[in-house]
Amino acid sequence: MDVPVKLPGMEGQNVAVRSAGAFSGARLVLNGEPVVKQKGIFRLRSNTGSVLAVKFKSRFLDPIPNLEVGGMTIQVVPALQWYQYIWMGLPIVLLFMGGAVGGFCGGLAAATSSRIFRSERAEATKYVLTGLISLAAFFSYFVIVASVMKAFQK
Repeated sequence: MDVPVKLPGMEGQNVAVRSAGAFSGARLVLNGEPVVKQKGIFRLRSNTGSVLAVKFKSRFLDPIPNLEVGGMTIQVVPALQWYQYIWMGLPIVLLFMGGAVGGFCGGLAAATSSRIFRSERAEATKYVLTGLISLAAFFSYFVIVASVMKAFQK
């Protein structure tokens, strides 16, 4: 999903942030083409010819980061609400129940849920899908643990 961004000095150009994918981080896109990041900084040529340095400022579990341009933070999209963080963070409880396996299942569920909350789906659909993902994480955890325990009993 591409989110348009208005940057100072880049009027008339299409600048957007492409949200993080399953196996890739967020990207900056200029006129439909991904911009190459060099040492954590995207360098854009402004309308006046000067170089505009743009950095991502990540937000916890959010696939769409804020931008930092010239020491100023630009919020691309509003932050997720506190109750959304609690809802999508419920599977993190598995970390405390089951260590690494629980942390993996819970973390994967929370990361997937954050992408769903940033999607274009209806609000009720987002909560239903993320609830199902949380249930799947708990189910997966118990299946993995039961399988490992069964394997070690033999």
